[in-house]
Amino acid sequence: MTSATQKTEMNWFDSVGALRAWAATARPVFICGQERSGTSALQLAMSQHPALFAVPHVYETFIFREPRNLLADPPRQMLQAYLRGAENLQLLHERLAGLGAQAGGDAGSLDDDDLIRAFFAFAAHHVYKGQRPLEKTPAHVHSLARIFSVFPQARVLACVREPTEVADSYRRRLQREQALGKPREAWDWLDQTDEQLIQQFRRVDRALTDVTNAVPGQVFQVPYGWLNADPVTAMTAICEFIGEPYDPAVMSAKAAWRDRVDERLGRPIGTASAPRPSTLSEEALATLRKETWGLTRRWRVPGPLRPDPAPHD
Repeated sequence: MTSATQKTEMNWFDSVGALRAWAATARPVFICGQERSGTSALQLAMSQHPALFAVPHVYETFIFREPRNLLADPPRQMLQAYLRGAENLQLLHERLAGLGAQAGGDAGSLDDDDLIRAFFAFAAHHVYKGQRPLEKTPAHVHSLARIFSVFPQARVLACVREPTEVADSYRRRLQREQALGKPREAWDWLDQTDEQLIQQFRRVDRALTDVTNAVPGQVFQVPYGWLNADPVTAMTAICEFIGEPYDPAVMSAKAAWRDRVDERLGRPIGTASAPRPSTLSEEALATLRKETWGLTRRWRVPGPLRPDPAPHD
């Protein structure tokens, strides 16, 4: 490593220029995709790789969607938790204030993309020292253009799943949340009609198609069925894609998460439950299959996404 590179890495907060130089060469790994398609399980597995941020839980930052939330008061809890506490978030705010002051303003005067860069640079240098950024927010599948604009060397893992299985997973999770007596705001995102889910599937598929044409080979599609059927082979391929050697740690059980969010997150990745009867009616299953047959075919193929001349439905 050259002295110039060391200075850029160690003093990323000295100037916006240094911050942007760091982001231009950083190699973050982002997990996104269709909700209920294994993004949490994959993030927990990847966080056990020694080269990547050891993120303690399945926090979703939404930082590419809502970068200004980084400055919110009170702070957004998941952003604070991702940085491992209020003290680190306060230190980041001080760094941001310093960057803003250099341009004659304050933290709020910083560009949205620079807020994103600063968030991950701070995490890389002060929270998860010596490790590559790792972050998981399913909705970031709709922010892929921004991801690659801010971090041109990024690698993205896009999780997808059979639409009928996603719909069934939504229903089961909704029933569980309601049975626990949780308030509507806790499960409102799960209360989707079949038509709403179909539109959601199509938006995700279009987002993946668009980014494939823009940055071919930088997004790796991770089908849920493939990941669970042969997890070692899948994780080996994923590690190769992000440029890291496979490490058996990614297959370890995560007992600390057993009773949080979903008990299956406490098991090693690929440990699937026994098949259960679908909660969907035959009519709903038929409609979902008819309306999503094209993207279902595409979503079954694992690996780096490259342009496909075939028209989409």
